[in-house]
Amino acid sequence: MAGLKGRSGGARLGAGRKRRDPEATWLSGNAGKRGGPKARPAAAPADTADVQPPPDMLPADAAVWMELAPHALAERTLTPATAVAFAWLCGLVMIERKLRAAPLTVAGPDHRGLMQRVESGLARFRLTADGKAVAAPEALTDAFSEFDEPFMAWRGGKK
Repeated sequence: MAGLKGRSGGARLGAGRKRRDPEATWLSGNAGKRGGPKARPAAAPADTADVQPPPDMLPADAAVWMELAPHALAERTLTPATAVAFAWLCGLVMIERKLRAAPLTVAGPDHRGLMQRVESGLARFRLTADGKAVAAPEALTDAFSEFDEPFMAWRGGKK
């Protein structure tokens, strides 16, 4: 059956390009295996001022804001510049909850599409698990702390 299309038996031994030597592969910049995934640094405590919800938010959306805002502030993703997008996300969460409660619309096409938008919004503000390890924040050390003490050797004295 070697002559029939689709039944040729696969690639022949020795067919294709010849392999490069390891030095040439290394020089080509192949990203192949360059170590494992890097852990995302842990979020530092929120030092930003509390971002207030916009004054024109609906009370139900403001309740979602109060529920999610502390977590977004801890992740340092909620800033005055992102407050409008966060308010939009809170409105979407409220609409999704209403669709989930209605028996005729739950798991319908509108509900599924809205669930995707809410999930991407939560990921934007890092409010959902992303599977990446969070590294502990490294303590800041002063590289020049050894020079804080006065150097007495030039006077011939000791400390």
